[in-house]
Amino acid sequence: MRKKTLNKEIRRSITGSLGRFLSIFSLMVLGVFAFVGLKVSGPDMRATAEHFYRQQQLADLTVTSSLGLDQSDQKFLKQTSGLKKIEFSYFQDVVIKDTHTSLRLFSQPDTLSTYQLMSGKMPQDSGEIALDYRFKADYHLGETLHFAAEAQDESRILRKDNFKIVGFVKSSEYVDKNTFGPTTVGTGQLNGYAVVPKNAFQSKVYMMARLSYKNLAGLSIYDEKYNQRLEQHQKQLETRLKQQGKSRLSELREKSQIELDEARQELAQQETILTHQENQLTEQKLQLEQAQARGVVMSATQTAQLQAAQKQLQEGKDTLKKGQEKLKSQQEKIDALSVPKYTVNSRKEGNPGYQSFIDDSTRIDTLSNIFPVVLFAIALLVSLTTMTRFVEEERSNLGLLKALGYKNAEIRKKFLIYGLVSSGAGALVGTILGHTFLPLAVFNAYTSSSTFSNLRLSFSLFWTIVAFLIAIACSVLPAYWVVAQELKEVPARLFLAKVPKAGSRIFLEHITFIWERMSFTYKVTARNLFRYKKRMLMTIFGVAGCTALLVMGFGIRDSISGLSTRQFDQILHYDMIAIKQDSTKKAAQKSLDKQLNSTDIQEKLPIAFENLTKKTGAANEVQTLNVIATSDETAFSRFVTLRERKSQDKLQLQKQGSVISEKLAEVLKVKVGDTFTAEDEDKKLHKIRVAGITEMYMGHYIFMNQTQYQQTFGRTFQSNAYLITLKNPSAKRIKDQSAAFMKLPAVKAVSQNSDLKTTINSFMHGINSVMFVLITCAILLAIVVIYNLTNINVSERIRELSTIKVLGFYDSEVTLYIYRETILLSFLGIGAGFGLGAFFHHFIISQLAPNQIMFAPGLYWTNLVISAAITFATTLALALVVHFKLRKVDMLGALKSVD
Repeated sequence: MRKKTLNKEIRRSITGSLGRFLSIFSLMVLGVFAFVGLKVSGPDMRATAEHFYRQQQLADLTVTSSLGLDQSDQKFLKQTSGLKKIEFSYFQDVVIKDTHTSLRLFSQPDTLSTYQLMSGKMPQDSGEIALDYRFKADYHLGETLHFAAEAQDESRILRKDNFKIVGFVKSSEYVDKNTFGPTTVGTGQLNGYAVVPKNAFQSKVYMMARLSYKNLAGLSIYDEKYNQRLEQHQKQLETRLKQQGKSRLSELREKSQIELDEARQELAQQETILTHQENQLTEQKLQLEQAQARGVVMSATQTAQLQAAQKQLQEGKDTLKKGQEKLKSQQEKIDALSVPKYTVNSRKEGNPGYQSFIDDSTRIDTLSNIFPVVLFAIALLVSLTTMTRFVEEERSNLGLLKALGYKNAEIRKKFLIYGLVSSGAGALVGTILGHTFLPLAVFNAYTSSSTFSNLRLSFSLFWTIVAFLIAIACSVLPAYWVVAQELKEVPARLFLAKVPKAGSRIFLEHITFIWERMSFTYKVTARNLFRYKKRMLMTIFGVAGCTALLVMGFGIRDSISGLSTRQFDQILHYDMIAIKQDSTKKAAQKSLDKQLNSTDIQEKLPIAFENLTKKTGAANEVQTLNVIATSDETAFSRFVTLRERKSQDKLQLQKQGSVISEKLAEVLKVKVGDTFTAEDEDKKLHKIRVAGITEMYMGHYIFMNQTQYQQTFGRTFQSNAYLITLKNPSAKRIKDQSAAFMKLPAVKAVSQNSDLKTTINSFMHGINSVMFVLITCAILLAIVVIYNLTNINVSERIRELSTIKVLGFYDSEVTLYIYRETILLSFLGIGAGFGLGAFFHHFIISQLAPNQIMFAPGLYWTNLVISAAITFATTLALALVVHFKLRKVDMLGALKSVD
């Protein structure tokens, strides 16, 4: 019976204080939702990527060569130790006819780096093609795809230029929707890929080898062992290929020279025959002339035959001369042959989007270590206040139960179960939403720029247990502690209400010229703030936490939202960089100059452009450094603005050092006066001294003048590229001009700023979507916290409020009597939230930004205004709720409640 009565009392405590129950429930839902959701989102994203790679058996390494992979290369690569599987394939870059769209056509693989069929079927006939699934809206199954025709000579790679679309596929080697790498056709940047059967190619050499290793097969791609072993395999293969390159060059030269010598012998034989024919023709002419001198009349037929033989001899001489010129050209090519360049790429280097997707997922892990901590800290404090008030309201019931003989453990059971049920129910709902809704929201945000789909949701027992323990502890521990303090008293004292806290003189009262001018209500407000110190601190901290999360969320959004504008409107003023071939003939240079002087070009500047690489961090991630050197510093300032970010002071190029981008300085941990080394494509190291650090938000740049360039690279300054600005820098005109430059034999590559803008905008979309979810959580938290604390404040002082209402205060005055304190504390909390939010913002952006991107580190005043406005608007909106609640207060009932 005793147990039944107690259980009934427990049920009544829940149903009788539903508002309190829901407030604790809501706090735990938000806290667990953010905690579990962020903790599982990163692993879910990584699991989805790894599952896709395993399904398509993505190769561990790929090998390409500047001369293709001939039989000797294939034999050499097959001898690689630890090899599980190797496949050789063809590829060719093509342009869709009458467009600037360039695709890389791959031969269909057997087992490594296969394609996921999205619709239709895989190509089987040499005239069939499966297209990148992103083009499904532009082309349809059965349609014939026409490519710009290749030259009809021995260099032709594809057997035909027209293909029938039979399917749409997703590649495991291109998981970024915007980045496919450079090309020598079209605009200089690939727009997608396609796959055709092997028999669609007619090349004598393969273009690529895909390799997988035995000791990597069972490892997760996120396991450090995988990365270490993969790097070891890559280094070993690169070392071996250096020797293979020398052997390949020697063999190629020898083979080419033999073929050339054979061709020379054939020409020599032809020359001998021609010489013999010429001698015969000369003798015939002499005989003819002698006969004519003797008066012999020669027949017309005989004369015609002689003329025909002479014409045939001349044609033979012309052919011989052309053959000799061709042999001379071939000999020059043989002499100019260099060691073929082999490129060994891991998944990270050869797969656009592979590393960036991993980085995106780890950024979510970083957020999971900050955002939920604040939520739970606020939940703990608010729960402590809520449970304290709950116990105080039940003070007489405690006395009754104790007087009836219930043990302290049995009495505590009521409050512990209350806290357990409210927090446990909230944790359950938060766990469900955290395992489903938030990972999906995060995944959809980031896959706007990647090709992954069908998120693999997982259930994390570990994080679920941790979340439940934290949530339950936030309510049960405060309940246990508060009840334990109350139960120390005897039942007789528990039947009496607690004596209200006595007022005391505050410091402001000693400042008489201010205190005397304050109205009664403001004096009461000032005294009550210090009379209820715990509630004051709770309110300030709760509001500060909510404001801090808003400041952090809006701050991160602001830090990335203006990157494109800052980078390409304020710092980089050129539209593209046209990079020349290593050697350019006069005719080719003349065509390039003509294009540079066309009416579409507003201004151009010759520069020296180099690409260096530098490994950074514990993972030895390879960073690409863009070196831009100029001999005309005045003109250069019209293309690039070099300035210090904080002071906005202009930076000058110096003779004793280079100006580097701020993100590069951060990644390398260098400052002005320091030096670092980077290597070129020939693995040669170059020492660079930092003379200045310039504002830059995307990419790693090194700027230097002519003198510094010569000192750094040890060679005479010579321009090999052009910075170009267009009169009409629209996206279409940039693509048109890029395509026009790429058609010129003097141009090797074109880099467009519009491509960088696309990359930045895609990244911004992902982060902004995640921030939207977290900002929404922060707003909901603010509502719950402020409502809960205000409700407790009203409940604690209901007799005081009833007294002043009986004394004739109007309803609005009663509301302001108590809400004036909340408003003032909200202002204090907002101010504290600014500082806390600035700290969170700085920490997060330093962790979230990729190695190639720098977030704007400062906070905008608009961010602070919006964050304060949301928090304060929540406070004012809840004032209306409190106002209507106070209007319904039974004044007499409240005043008699202690009797």
